[in-house]
Amino acid sequence: MGEFTHRPVLLDECVDALHIRPEGVYLDGTLGRAGHSVQIVQRLTTGRLICVDRDQTALDAAQNRLAPWLDKVELVHSNFDRVDEILDKLSLSGADGMLFDLGVSSPQLDDGSRGFSYNIDAPLDMRMDLRRGSLRPMWSILGPRRS
Repeated sequence: MGEFTHRPVLLDECVDALHIRPEGVYLDGTLGRAGHSVQIVQRLTTGRLICVDRDQTALDAAQNRLAPWLDKVELVHSNFDRVDEILDKLSLSGADGMLFDLGVSSPQLDDGSRGFSYNIDAPLDMRMDLRRGSLRPMWSILGPRRS
């Protein structure tokens, strides 16, 4: 996958609202391509940034983007609904701030093999985490047609 560039909507407003302390602990619960995370980690000195995403492709891309700060970053392949479990595993009692940018990312829509796009002739899959379940025909998910 090529280099993806995107500036998240309301980036400055979202990051400013976190009131980042350089020594704080922050969690980006929907890492995506790390647009918010880059801005957060640049403001940390001794702090930590926990980056969570269900999409391994997103984590791989974000690791490259966050490479200069990996000593302050923990990448976690999980769902943000497991925040308590994630923090427990990292021996953290909480975080000073959390950010959740909910929705599908442009790379997921642009890559036909991911199955999120109606604009590309490919099977609809729509799994954020490709480790979970298997590709099923849409009719088997929606149920039988009724006359």
